[in-house]
Amino acid sequence: MAAAVLAASAGTAAADDAVSGSAFGASASVSLAPGGKATGTGPLAASSSRGPASASAVDAPLAGLVTAKAITSSVVTGAGSTAAKAAVAEAALPLLGPVAGRVPAIRLVSARCAAADGHVTGGSDLAGATLGRLGTLPAATTPNQRLGVPGVAEVIVNEQLQRYDGHLEVTALHIKLLGGELGRGDVKLASVVCGPSGERAPAAPPRPDQARQVTVVPAGAPQTGDGSLAAEG
Repeated sequence: MAAAVLAASAGTAAADDAVSGSAFGASASVSLAPGGKATGTGPLAASSSRGPASASAVDAPLAGLVTAKAITSSVVTGAGSTAAKAAVAEAALPLLGPVAGRVPAIRLVSARCAAADGHVTGGSDLAGATLGRLGTLPAATTPNQRLGVPGVAEVIVNEQLQRYDGHLEVTALHIKLLGGELGRGDVKLASVVCGPSGERAPAAPPRPDQARQVTVVPAGAPQTGDGSLAAEG
């Protein structure tokens, strides 16, 4: 009975380990012009399949680059499946004000992904986006839609990156500063990752049941022919 329970537990653990997910609401890492002053934050409201399962932040200023009324993320992992989501509500992008002609604002931006049965899917949504001279975005966009000002800033909407290990990374809004009048760096809003776990290290070889023994064949025995050899067994 104990062996059966252990086997069932091991099977469940293996299934859970087969997928993983993570999410965060926002992050920023920028060197601002002029002078290249570095500023930014780590991932805000971060969660993962390893914990915490959910996180949130309110009235979050991202180093003066972005402001948001509420930031949330969550990851739900079951037997062989995972789902992650992240959202930012009432976001403003003062960082892009000089090139947009106004401070761009988005009422809600969200990203989601899921992994199960060897398949990974994901997508993102925006609502109430006003980006000024940078352009207009529909509520739902095709993956990796780009707009911006050449050499200054690029805005990637519904960014989807397929990683080498099978994970899918979805970022609802990725702002890249390209080294022009605004500076250089990255700001991400609503980012999630789902997929199979990375390759595991190979298992250690099994230990022998007993120490290896050396058998000495007596001189003159038939196995040696001339009695001068010893055999290792």
